[in-house]
Amino acid sequence: MTEDPAALVADIESRAEIRRTPCGTGSMVWRIWGRGAPLALLHGGYGSWTHWIRNVEPLGKHYRVLVPDLPGLGESEMPPEPDRPEKIAEIVTSGLLSLLEAGETADIAGFSFGGLIGGLAAEKIATRAHTLVLVGSGGLGIRRGAPIELVTWRDLPDEAARRAAHLENLAILMIADRANIDDLAVYLQVRNATRARLRSRVLSRVPALPTAIPRMSAKLHGLWGEHDITAQGVLGDIRRLLQKLQPGAGFTVIPRAGHWVQYEAADEFNAAILGLLNPGV
Repeated sequence: MTEDPAALVADIESRAEIRRTPCGTGSMVWRIWGRGAPLALLHGGYGSWTHWIRNVEPLGKHYRVLVPDLPGLGESEMPPEPDRPEKIAEIVTSGLLSLLEAGETADIAGFSFGGLIGGLAAEKIATRAHTLVLVGSGGLGIRRGAPIELVTWRDLPDEAARRAAHLENLAILMIADRANIDDLAVYLQVRNATRARLRSRVLSRVPALPTAIPRMSAKLHGLWGEHDITAQGVLGDIRRLLQKLQPGAGFTVIPRAGHWVQYEAADEFNAAILGLLNPGV
């Protein structure tokens, strides 16, 4: 019997500590699993902490995993206008620093839009960022061959039609193998997209990382799914750019996985993250 997606999400969330830090006129919501050295996971556009739902507890066995809903997404308030990546990164940076103990340094992993914000945050916190892992990241300024056209769902007449559209968008953008799109993935896509208020897809195209990365102290690593459509035809260019921006930067490609690599290939992703952050794990 397939577990109810809402119940599964609630069960995992029930084991998290909830913290709130300032964001706009309200707060940014953080969920924290595990103990030990801090690892911040920043989700993608039109998402929430649930982009990491298959990662928070496995990684929480080794780290104190801090996962926000980014400003204007999930349960977090909108950032002040104008909503620019640098302003969002300031809010995230301030929140992250308030959650760290004196003298702690954090590892940061940022997925898609969260990679852009994570890179800007790593620059801002300087020596308090130990490693930055870009996961299918935006913000690099590398153009792929063809635009990605998603299905419009907001004006569809009923819930079934909207659900079908969200499933199709998962197949177009997020998950390489349609057979890997399960009820949980669709549930998360519907819930995240319908709550999103920030125009994160537009912001993720701002090419800020080539300027930020050379200024940061953190060690850089890239991690992409082999069939990530956002890197279609340019995966080698991304590798070369990252290694130009920081000589010696690592780069891992997970076979057969798409853009949402940490969901579609969760076991491989978790092992890869643990291996590159702490080779002894």
